[in-house]
Amino acid sequence: MKSNSQTFQLSTLHRGKYMFILLTSILFIGMGMSKVPVQEILKIIIALLMIPFALYLAIKLSTLSSTWILDEEVLRISNAKKTVVFPLSSISYIRNLKRSGGNLIIIHPVKGPAFRTWRNKLFQKEDDLPLLSEALRAADIEYYDL
Repeated sequence: MKSNSQTFQLSTLHRGKYMFILLTSILFIGMGMSKVPVQEILKIIIALLMIPFALYLAIKLSTLSSTWILDEEVLRISNAKKTVVFPLSSISYIRNLKRSGGNLIIIHPVKGPAFRTWRNKLFQKEDDLPLLSEALRAADIEYYDL
């Protein structure tokens, strides 16, 4: 690996905030539609058409882009809220689990709990995950793309 550090931008989400906003939005859509004085079939159709808006709103409000910096000794993950540093020698392996709408990236250290981050692909421009994957493999880190 080069002596220079490599920087990668990933579109990530605050998972708890995302789920809270999405589920709360769906709850409010359901409550609002129960008050509308139209036939039940129209209520159902309108509610179903509003779900993509709730999904878009949840993603936009919980976006938490992250910067991954990989150098010879450490992997540093930073976002607006915190920075996490993993010495490369302490990483057992990294799993990239593909999910609908994104990826769940799990870093398993040799000791201690795993670190999880959610990469979002919905309503986002292309990010640097393919380049990050190549760089992690080049750094001799076990990387599983499942």
